[in-house]
Amino acid sequence: MEPSQIVQPHIVDMETVHHHVRTFFSFLPENMLLRYLTGLTLILLLIFLLKYIARLLEHLTERILLTRADVDKRWLPVIARNKLLTNLFFWIGMVFLSSVSSAFLQDYYHKTSAVVIRVLNSIVLVSLMLLISSLLSALSDKFSAAVKLPIKGLTQAAKIILWILTGLLIISTLANKNPMFLLGGLTALSAIIMLIFKDSILGLTSGFQLLMNDLVRVGDWIEIPSQGADGNVIDIMLTTVRVRNWDNTIVNIPAYNLVANSFTNWRGMSESGGRRIKRSINIDVKSIRFLDDKDIKKLEKINILRPYLERKEKEINEANSKLGAAADDYNMRRLSNVGTFRQYCYEYLKANPNISDRFTCMVRQLAPTSEGLPLEVYAFSNDTAWENYEGIQADIFDHLLSIIKVFDLKVYQRFGETYKE
Repeated sequence: MEPSQIVQPHIVDMETVHHHVRTFFSFLPENMLLRYLTGLTLILLLIFLLKYIARLLEHLTERILLTRADVDKRWLPVIARNKLLTNLFFWIGMVFLSSVSSAFLQDYYHKTSAVVIRVLNSIVLVSLMLLISSLLSALSDKFSAAVKLPIKGLTQAAKIILWILTGLLIISTLANKNPMFLLGGLTALSAIIMLIFKDSILGLTSGFQLLMNDLVRVGDWIEIPSQGADGNVIDIMLTTVRVRNWDNTIVNIPAYNLVANSFTNWRGMSESGGRRIKRSINIDVKSIRFLDDKDIKKLEKINILRPYLERKEKEINEANSKLGAAADDYNMRRLSNVGTFRQYCYEYLKANPNISDRFTCMVRQLAPTSEGLPLEVYAFSNDTAWENYEGIQADIFDHLLSIIKVFDLKVYQRFGETYKE
C-alpha cells in the first residue's frame, strides 16, 4: 500500500475552528470596532436566548419521554420541578457559546476581550453550579421520604459548600489569579467575616449538629413550649426547622434553639411501639375498709379476679390459723377493698389487648394527699397514634371509674361549702 493511501487520523486544530468562527461572523460589518461591538451585542443576546431555548428543549424532551414505555415516569415531575433539563441544556449551550465567542474575540482588542472571555467562563461556572444544584434538589425530593436522614438539610449544606467554591473560582477567574491566593486572603479576613456573619455561622453550625447527631427527622413529633411548638416536623433546613402544630399552625424554629435548649422528641416512643399511660384515680379514704365474707363471695363472680381471691384466701387462712387465741379483729389478716380493687385494675390491664406486654405494667398507690389516696395506672398502649391512644386511655378509665362502686369505694371529689355528709 502506498503511503498516500494510508488514511490519516482527522485532527481538528484551533486554526480550523477559528476559520469556521470567522466564516460564521462574516456577515458582521467590515469596520473593526463596529464588528466588535456588534459581536458583543450578539453574544449578549445569545446568552438570554439560550435560557429560552433550554426551556423549549426541556418541554420537548419531557413530551418525548412521556411517550416512551421504558422510561420511569415517576422521575419526570421531580426533574421538571427542579428545572434539571433546563439547566443542563443551558450549561451545554454556554460551553459552546463560550468556545465560539473566545475564538471570535481573540482577534480583536485583546485586553478587553480577555475580560469578556473571563466573564463568559464565569457564566459557564455559574450554569454548571445551577445544574449540580438542580441535580441535588431532584435527588433530595426523590429520596427524602425513603431515607431517614434529613436529606434536605444535607443537600443545603452541600450546595453552600459548592457555591462557596464556585464563588472562589469565579473571583479567581475574573481577577486572573490562582484560587489559592484568594484562600490566603480569606484567612486574613476570617475574624472580620465571623464577626459580621456571626448569627448566620451560628445557625449553620447548629444545623450541622442537628444533621450529624440525628437529633431531629422529618415526621418526628417534637415539643418545645418556649417556642410554641408541639407537633410534627415537616421540613428540616440547614438553619431552620419547620413544625406543624396540632392546630395546623406552622412554627419556624432556628436550629440554634434546638441545639442550645432542651426539647422533647417523641420519636423513641413512636419507634418502640408503646405509648405510656400514667394517670391516677383519687380514692376517698373514708370509703376504704376490710372485706367480709359476703363481699368476697360477691367479688369472686368477677372472672379475672377469682384466681387472686382464691390464692389470697388460702394465704390468709393459713396465716390466721397460726394465731391461735390471738385470732381477733386486731391481729387477723384480712383483704381490703382498695387492695382488691388495685389487683383488679392490674388484672384488667393484663387482659386488655390494647396494652403492650413488652413494657412495664403496674397499678400502684401514691402517697395520700388532702384529695384522697391516688391509685396510679402505669402501662403502655400498643398503639402510638394520638387519636387511638387517647381512645384506649379513656376506655380504660371509663371502665375503672364505673366498676369502682362494686368494691364499695368512692372517688374523691371536692365539694363546695354547701355539701353535707
